[in-house]
Amino acid sequence: DIRMRVAMPLDYEHIRSYSFSLYANESMSDHVGFARVFIELINENDNRPIFSKPLYNISLPENTAPGTSLLRILATDADAGTFGIVRYYFSDDPDQFSLDEETGWVILQASLDYELMRRFTLTVLARDGGGEETTGRIRVNVLDVNDNAPLFQKEAYVGSLRENEQAVQPVARLRATDEDSPPNNFLTYTIISASAFPSYFSIIMVEGYAVISVTRPLDYEQVPSGMIHLEVMVKDGGSPALNSTVPVTVEVIDENDNPPEFSKSSYIVKIPENINAGATVLLVNATDLDASREFGQASLIYSLEGSSQFRLNSRSGEITTTALLDRELKSEYILIVRAVDGGVGPQQKTGIATVNITILDINDNAPVWRDEPYHANVVEMSPINTDVISVLALDPDNGENGTVVYSISPENPFYTINSSTGKIRTSGVTLDRESSNPRDAILMRTIIISAVDRGSPQLRASASTTVFVNLLDLNDNDPKFLNLPFVAEVPEGLAIGSSVFKVQVEDPDYDKNGLITMALQMGMPRLDFYLNTSTGVLTSTSVLDRQIGLYYLRIIAYDAGNFPRTSTSTLTVKVLDVNDETPTFDPRVYNVSLKESIPRDHVVARLACSDNDAGLNAELSYFITGGNQDGKFSVGFRDGIVRTVVGLDRETQAAYTLIVEAIDNGPAGSRRTGTATVFVEVQDVNDNRPIFLQNSYETSVLESVPQGTSILQVE
Repeated sequence: DIRMRVAMPLDYEHIRSYSFSLYANESMSDHVGFARVFIELINENDNRPIFSKPLYNISLPENTAPGTSLLRILATDADAGTFGIVRYYFSDDPDQFSLDEETGWVILQASLDYELMRRFTLTVLARDGGGEETTGRIRVNVLDVNDNAPLFQKEAYVGSLRENEQAVQPVARLRATDEDSPPNNFLTYTIISASAFPSYFSIIMVEGYAVISVTRPLDYEQVPSGMIHLEVMVKDGGSPALNSTVPVTVEVIDENDNPPEFSKSSYIVKIPENINAGATVLLVNATDLDASREFGQASLIYSLEGSSQFRLNSRSGEITTTALLDRELKSEYILIVRAVDGGVGPQQKTGIATVNITILDINDNAPVWRDEPYHANVVEMSPINTDVISVLALDPDNGENGTVVYSISPENPFYTINSSTGKIRTSGVTLDRESSNPRDAILMRTIIISAVDRGSPQLRASASTTVFVNLLDLNDNDPKFLNLPFVAEVPEGLAIGSSVFKVQVEDPDYDKNGLITMALQMGMPRLDFYLNTSTGVLTSTSVLDRQIGLYYLRIIAYDAGNFPRTSTSTLTVKVLDVNDETPTFDPRVYNVSLKESIPRDHVVARLACSDNDAGLNAELSYFITGGNQDGKFSVGFRDGIVRTVVGLDRETQAAYTLIVEAIDNGPAGSRRTGTATVFVEVQDVNDNRPIFLQNSYETSVLESVPQGTSILQVE
């Protein structure tokens, strides 16, 4: 029985298997036995995990973001295989941290707060695959960050003081705290805004408090609503610094240091005598610069002295009547009003004003006409401001109520009236007795006057009065030609004694001023005509010929007034033409040479033709009546200009003889025609290339032909 024993401790981590041979031999050398031995070691968990450090120490700011990997712990195990695989665990799971069991990374899970926990000590376990454990420690130091703003102990602060205080007055104490550690929690205080008097306030530290003081006297009346609103800021020592603000309300207490003052020292009021009893006469108003309800406007009480006819509302300052007033009994009242404030005893202050009330007259009488009806004579054509007549209306009222205002109603453009005196004058618009406008004729002869006083409301006379105007005639109208100036047309050759025209004339003046006589003005050619001085009929005294085409006759008309008025006009007698002249070309023959290369619309000749007739009889139209069979030329219908219509070709036609006619525009059946001839020579231009008689030529030549032999002739 052969036994194998372990000679020394075996270590799987160093040698995992052994193999060797056993020999058994007898005394005879060739008798040997052989065996091969293989030994495999079985692994045991004989090593514990060992941390790389007995204590892991780390510091991090409190604002480190969750999810941040902080540090990696490491433990080693000498065992091989699964016994040497190490996993990591916290001995108790902390809320703020997590541990990756495979890698050993410690990760921040939740936000840190230096003010709540400044240090964490964590116990970690390293466990191998066989269950062996080793304990380690992690120390996490939390570093302070300036993440807490300073906070005031109150949401708002209130202070108060009296106005006009002379000494420095503390009005409020403030305090703020900051949970951060030094130097982040070192605090400074500042007044950053004030609704009024910002320079009057200071802030200093006294025994850990920020004390706000007023350094100068305040005036309550200059402080809106008696309240000053401050805003104070506290700032910590961090970088960057954090701050907070808090409102501070300072109440200024009013003192009765201002007397009431009326808006006027003296009020002057005018009221009508028919004002109702109890009606408001005046609203007096006193102001007190003290702004509190105790001493200011709300505390004022009014009183009245002077007459029982008036009453004063002690709060509103409204003065009203207590009875009906009569201006004829008393026309003026003088009252005294007082205003007292809310002060007590010697502290009470008073304001005084006077009220002067004048009673006004009432307009209760209308104007009344005197000395009507009114009649006046006015010569027509009278100049502006000619006196016509004066009217008068009386009003017994006083002042404006008794002042009468006159006016022309409805409006009359021919006359004006002095609104105060009632004197009527001409306006300057022409007074024409002969006016044909019926409305103007009435307005010139009738003036309607109304009267109204200046009272309020105005009173009008019960009826208007009428001024009847008799217009006296003047010889103020020139004879007027009704149908002159005029152009009378007569045909030439008119017989002697024929009526040519009847002149019509009128004069609207009265009697002899409107009686008219007519005459022809002396001078040539009046001998060809005769004018009847009364009827105005114009007749011919000779046969008319268009050699004198126009007669200008001056006709005179005059009336029979003492100072006769005259008018002159013109009658134009036009002798009408007869188509008795033939159009005549000058010259009658035109010779023109043109190159065949001229463009279309080229001017060939400008024909000159005249007709001694007039009007349509002398209006000419041009036509080419011969020599233009192929239509290469045209003539202007009105201007007689001969032009080419298309290009010319000398090789086709080298000369043209054109016959041009001019026809006048006389009456159909009596039109006359003139004729002209235009000879056109077309001059050659080198506009054709040489052309071979054949498109191609062909011949044969012996190769032995001598030089200079004629081969072929082309043409």
